[in-house]
Amino acid sequence: MRKTIGCCFFRTCFRGIREKHIFVMVLSFFLSPVLAFAQDPSLLTAGQTLPENRKPSSPAMNKNLEQEKIEQLVRAGRYPEAYHLAHRFQKTNPEDLNAIYLLAYIEKKVHFLRRGYLTVEKGRKIAPESIDLGILEAEILLQQGHLRKARILLLHFQKTHPENKVIQKDLIKTYFPTGYDANIPIMDQHIFSLGEIQSPFRPDQFLTASLPRWNLNISAMGINYSGGAAFVGDAQFESPMAGGLRFLAGRTEYMGFVSGQGNGLNSWTYAGLDSRLGDHADLQVDAGDTSLERAGLYAHFFYNPGILTVDVQGVDNMVWGDFGQAIQLNGLESGVTVSSSLQLTNRLSIGLNYWYYEYTLDDGSLPYGNLHNAFGFLDYQLTADPEMDVLVGYDDWTIMASSPQTAALVPEIMRQQYLLIALNAMKQYDNGLLLSGQIGGYDDFYNHIASGEGSLGIRYPVSLHWSLYGNALYFEESTLYAGPSEELMLGLNFVF
Repeated sequence: MRKTIGCCFFRTCFRGIREKHIFVMVLSFFLSPVLAFAQDPSLLTAGQTLPENRKPSSPAMNKNLEQEKIEQLVRAGRYPEAYHLAHRFQKTNPEDLNAIYLLAYIEKKVHFLRRGYLTVEKGRKIAPESIDLGILEAEILLQQGHLRKARILLLHFQKTHPENKVIQKDLIKTYFPTGYDANIPIMDQHIFSLGEIQSPFRPDQFLTASLPRWNLNISAMGINYSGGAAFVGDAQFESPMAGGLRFLAGRTEYMGFVSGQGNGLNSWTYAGLDSRLGDHADLQVDAGDTSLERAGLYAHFFYNPGILTVDVQGVDNMVWGDFGQAIQLNGLESGVTVSSSLQLTNRLSIGLNYWYYEYTLDDGSLPYGNLHNAFGFLDYQLTADPEMDVLVGYDDWTIMASSPQTAALVPEIMRQQYLLIALNAMKQYDNGLLLSGQIGGYDDFYNHIASGEGSLGIRYPVSLHWSLYGNALYFEESTLYAGPSEELMLGLNFVF
């Protein structure tokens, strides 16, 4: 009934020239905010504008002239007339993709978003892999605030059109981290904050590596524990280069505080390159000055062909920034972290992490010891939206100190064997707000300690070009520090 009334309205209200002009003037008044389209060069993609030298046969002449007339009206910003003609044109040619695209595009421009979505869906039923219709639908979803749906659609077409600039530009608008680990930077290398904080957190690095945009990330993290505290601040700038490379440069400041013994300062000034390796891998290499008269190196390899994920991070002569005591005593570390996970089913995955690190004090002149740590886990997804997971794991942690006297200089736990269970939750809203949380507990049967922990994370896109994120974590009995610990991270991310 509603459809019939709408059709009758368009058939009867333009019988007189005067009435037609009155309707056009009134509708133009209400649609004036969108009349800037005359300066928009991206209306139609290649192949959708009729060449002037084309001379079709007589049956096609009227059709092409009508399409050309609609395009001219749109370029002139005369949307009421263009909408009327496009509606009639599409009704006359119900399976013509150009007619469908024109009508849906105009409906998007005049904010008839629901109609535009339904119109473009008609076209995608005819040609589901049409990139023009796919991008148009994603842009309508963006205007409606359905960011997740738009991102999924754009990522689908990016697989077959990796160099498409429109897709890359629209992906920027959905540029928010996905996945639990991405929103909780403290857990980037281990599910239970075991202290490897010298690799600054950068949201969605694998995505941004493929986008020709400038990126600035600023973050600060503080750790408070019995006997001391540590503060780490980082600022990193990334810019695109030729050949898909990205140049990055930054500086990390480390401040250590020791109860009753003063404080210490160190820093890491670095520059490096990041490169995509095919469609599934990424490699980053940084080098810089640790302010301890030694050059530092950092490398990060990421590989994700589908159900398998492999993440390898290595450091050499990097600032040991987990403890206030280590910062105060000019500690350095060298080692490697290998993390892997395998998706067994849609809900079940398994993972294995291994760490090996060597620690020194006094700018490398005093050996402290080395760390061996292995962590295996099972993760089962309970619900998809909000995303809730149960994680069960086992961790074996051993530090072999060079001597008891040296071990006492930094209050690191020497030996742990524990089982853990945690409930993770994450919810992303259409406006981009991302909330996450975790509550869990573990039983250290080596030291006969049972404890719990909890964390909350948030990320919010203030605009299309910058967002803020944060995370807070509390341990009743830390798995790194003796006794309880609290950790807080805050950050800002800018995309230019």
